[in-house]
Amino acid sequence: MAVWKVQRLARVSAATGEPFPPDTEIVTALFGEEEEAGEDKVRGSGFVRKDFLVEEATDERLAGAFCVWHTRSAPAKEEGEKRFDLGMAREFLERLLAEGREDRGSVCLTLALLLARKRRLTIVDQDADTLTAHWPKSKDLFKVPAPTVSDAEAETLQQEMMRLFHMDVPEPAPEPASDTDTDPGHPE
Repeated sequence: MAVWKVQRLARVSAATGEPFPPDTEIVTALFGEEEEAGEDKVRGSGFVRKDFLVEEATDERLAGAFCVWHTRSAPAKEEGEKRFDLGMAREFLERLLAEGREDRGSVCLTLALLLARKRRLTIVDQDADTLTAHWPKSKDLFKVPAPTVSDAEAETLQQEMMRLFHMDVPEPAPEPASDTDTDPGHPE
C-alpha cells in the first residue's frame, strides 16, 4: 500500500515567496514529483504541495496539478494571546491525583479531558465514576475521578481553570431582556 505525506499549508506563496495574510483564501494544488521517492521508495510516487493566493492561482500555474482545493490561512493571533501550558496541566493533574481529594474530582476530570483533546493523555476506559488513562509512551494505567458536574459547577470550574492557567477570562454574556420586564399593556 502506498502512503503519501502531504505538507501542511505553507506560510508563504509558492508564486512570490511572500507571507500569506491572516485568514485569507488560499488555493492549494498537488503536483506529482518525479524526483521524490515515496515511503515505498518508488520514484515518481511523491507529491509536492504548492499554495497560492486566489489571484495567483492562474491556469498556467495549476496546469498538470493532480488535484486542487481551496483553504484558508490561519487567523491572526491576538497580541498577548496566551497558550494553554500542557506541561503545567499534566504536572497539576499528577499532583491532584496523588493527593486523592474527592473535592478536586471535577478539576481532575477537566484537566484529563483537556489533555486528552490535545493528545497528551489517552483514555482507554470509562465507567460511571472514573476514567482509566495513560500518558503517551507509557502503558501504566491510572484512574481519574469522573464526577457529575452541574451547570453552575461547570461555570465556576471554567473560571477557576482560566485563572489558574493565566488565560483571559471572557466577559459573561449579557442576559437578554425578558418579556416580563415591561408591561405590554402600559406603554412608557
